Amino acid sequence: MASRTQPDLRTFEGQRDYLRYHAPHEDAKVDHENVNNNFVVLWANIAESLPDGPGKTRALHAVKEAQMQCNNCIANQGA
Repeated sequence: MASRTQPDLRTFEGQRDYLRYHAPHEDAKVDHENVNNNFVVLWANIAESLPDGPGKTRALHAVKEAQMQCNNCIANQGA
């Protein structure tokens, strides 16, 4: 995959590029599926292992954030 440069967040154009939806590339669908499947397993293990409460909720939110960042990395080809 070709790498993208990071958007310049000091400019409106860079901010707009950073905030826009980046659809997955056809050749990256397998990567997205692998990441998402791994996060499903991780989520289930964490949900099963932790006692209910605000700490568990925060931990599961962090897992979701990490999943989104991984998919963002794939969609933006590492940028």
